[in-house]
Amino acid sequence: MNQGTVVKNKDGLQGVIIKDSFNNCNAEEIPVVYEGTTEPKNTQKEDLIVIGPENPVANMKKCGACRNRKEECCIFLISDFEGPRCGRFGPERYALIFQKGRSLSQREPTEMYPDCQFPDEKK
Repeated sequence: MNQGTVVKNKDGLQGVIIKDSFNNCNAEEIPVVYEGTTEPKNTQKEDLIVIGPENPVANMKKCGACRNRKEECCIFLISDFEGPRCGRFGPERYALIFQKGRSLSQREPTEMYPDCQFPDEKK
């Protein structure tokens, strides 16, 4: 199972696999950020069902490009020469979380995709 994979646990809760940046998991475990949480939980690999790749499409308006209301701006919105993208479950995850205090953006979502959309959804 790879980083960025959407999974469901034995209780039916969905989450996304992230990189084990702090080496907290043993060989049978994998870190998953479940909906309603911001921190990963070490989960037994055998207890997970793969749903598919995460792949949200970042959108400057939906993700909240900051102007006046910083609480509406997502801390995981990254904009670079390739355009906007979501860093919530990617390699930039902890760098963005640790910079939150110095960032204009302040919203750290706990819902799976509060204002995001999957590529195959109608726009």
